[in-house]
Amino acid sequence: MPDRDIRTRYPGVYARHKVGCRTESGGRCSCSPSYFASVYDRDRKRYVKTRRQQSIAAARSARDDLIRALQTGQLPESGGIRLAEARERFVKSAREGRALNKRGLRYKPRAIDNVEEVLRVHIEPTLGTKRLSTISRGDVQKIVDELTPHMSGSRIRSIVNGLRSLYRWAQDRDLAMHDPAALVRLPAMNANPVERIATPHEFERLLAALDTKDALPYALAGYGMGRRAQIIRLRWTEVDLKTGALEWGVEWEARKYDASRRVVPLVPQLHTLLKRAYLEQGRPKEGLVCPPHAEWASTGMLNTGWLTKRVKLIWAASKLEPISLQEARHSAATWLDAAGVPPKIASVLMGHATPERQAGAAQITLARYTHALPEDILKARDTFAAYLTAHQAERAAR
Repeated sequence: MPDRDIRTRYPGVYARHKVGCRTESGGRCSCSPSYFASVYDRDRKRYVKTRRQQSIAAARSARDDLIRALQTGQLPESGGIRLAEARERFVKSAREGRALNKRGLRYKPRAIDNVEEVLRVHIEPTLGTKRLSTISRGDVQKIVDELTPHMSGSRIRSIVNGLRSLYRWAQDRDLAMHDPAALVRLPAMNANPVERIATPHEFERLLAALDTKDALPYALAGYGMGRRAQIIRLRWTEVDLKTGALEWGVEWEARKYDASRRVVPLVPQLHTLLKRAYLEQGRPKEGLVCPPHAEWASTGMLNTGWLTKRVKLIWAASKLEPISLQEARHSAATWLDAAGVPPKIASVLMGHATPERQAGAAQITLARYTHALPEDILKARDTFAAYLTAHQAERAAR
């Protein structure tokens, strides 16, 4: 305790005297001191102090409140916790399923990893030692301004959203009273994102240049409308080659929305490639459809980063324009539209929560009052397959 803090006759209650008070030299008090209480927190192995009060009675009352809060695990730390400690506690709480996202659901492991990374790498070096209550909007804006010349708008948004998630957790637990990231000015998203949409013939040539194990993830994205997280987690138990269908999003971590879990009929092009992979893998009864390459098996799942580098070299050697998994999936959406598949059915196949918004009442009616029937899905499969086959026949006739 500082020399100006003197114990009173009440247990755990101290008087904070002003600078120059005679008590500093052992005399009688010559100031109007404030009072605070101190209680030992056994869990954190440190003393916790109350705010300073104007009277001994108020300090004693605050000490009683503090003791009750410690006994019930509801320590009122408003503003006292530093950002680095808050990040550790938030991440631990999220991994244990106690901290929920803005939709009231558990954070997915990869979302927790992303939030932890952006806070630790981009926020903590500057603000890690500051208390949550003292971090201002200007502090966060300064970080955004420094990152803007070096990062895309979407990446900066992920950093700021990570901070917002931390403060949402802190506010729910009275550890912070404000969110300094709430009104931060963010850079615009890329106005013209680079996106490649392949024609069915181009996509066919890209796959033909690859081995089965390399072509299959792209075929699942382009012909099966799968997302990356779904592709790397797809198991043979979720593929029915006899019926000609697969189920996406069986694992919780593979779902982006509830609609992400869906059954997709296999068009012939994908059905054939899956059969080939099934035979090459020795007719497995279980296991991953797209297993990791032996040299990239650190996570137990396919490393799509290494896959991308590998196939780009192969395509470059064949003088083919590369395509990403996401671009293959976007190409599928374009093909569905060109084939005449109704938007509502296409949204089910793509795993979207609702069809993309378009102006006009017809789209509202489509989104709210129409439903995809099983026969509609099968009809869409036939329509999509006919469209792809027609492209193949057209190219063959030239």
